[in-house]
Amino acid sequence: MTSIKRIEPYAGILSHASVYNGVVYVTGQVADDCSQDVHGQTQQILERIDALLEAAGSDKSHILFAQVWLKHAVQDFEEMNKAWRAWAPQHSLPSRATVEANMAGEEILVEIAIQAAVEA
Repeated sequence: MTSIKRIEPYAGILSHASVYNGVVYVTGQVADDCSQDVHGQTQQILERIDALLEAAGSDKSHILFAQVWLKHAVQDFEEMNKAWRAWAPQHSLPSRATVEANMAGEEILVEIAIQAAVEA
């Protein structure tokens, strides 16, 4: 059986990322500074995802799937996408789903989780 690598366990409830069988699973990430608008929050999250992918031995060009939750999908979709477009490598765009959701905190406008391949 392949071992599981757990990255940044948090508060006894989750790991920010887990690597198993050549795939890294990054849990839903939210911004540290939620006083920013959705574009600013998205930029923070994407920087955090870059760091977690690096710790797992991967990078954003290996993302297979991304799940995006927006507090206000219709209102914030384009601003979130501006940050996403500036960050995502155009030569290797992942599959992605974006939905509107009730968030865990009133100030949270966006949350992003991803799965990415890890080079052996």
